Amino acid sequence: MFTKSISRRDLFRGLPTRSAGGIYPPGASDLGLSTCTGCNLCAEHCPTGIIVLVDGLPSVDFSLGACTFCGECGTACPEPVFEPEAVFRFPHVAAIADSCLAKQDVACQSCGESCPVQAIRFRPRLGGPFVPELDDQICSGCGACLQVCPVGSIGTKPRALELVHA
Repeated sequence: MFTKSISRRDLFRGLPTRSAGGIYPPGASDLGLSTCTGCNLCAEHCPTGIIVLVDGLPSVDFSLGACTFCGECGTACPEPVFEPEAVFRFPHVAAIADSCLAKQDVACQSCGESCPVQAIRFRPRLGGPFVPELDDQICSGCGACLQVCPVGSIGTKPRALELVHA
């Protein structure tokens, strides 16, 4: 997900390339992460506590909670790591695996109940519990569904790129 670039300072110091591990906070760009000093202010000001430093760079851990897109991480950051405009979605969406309880004939709707934008709806089916359907266009990638899934069947996938008509 991240390109391996090295800052000029690290290049002259002979330090290895740093790369962020996992998902970066909303509004953080690959270019911006190269200016990150690892001060941890973004993590300290995150009201949901989902930002952690991995190898000195901010990363989002959805097992700790969901992102509310409050922008506190960008406001607290003294470096140009975050985009100046507000961001209300991640570059990924949720992905529901076949190990989902509802897909295994066990009634569960915890992901749909936790989704703040109602991107997960449940389709009725004969002879079994309702089956989750995710609307990629609505999903913000906030991670609320990842945290509550009792069997860990929800992950992330890159947002589908729009087709360009020639």
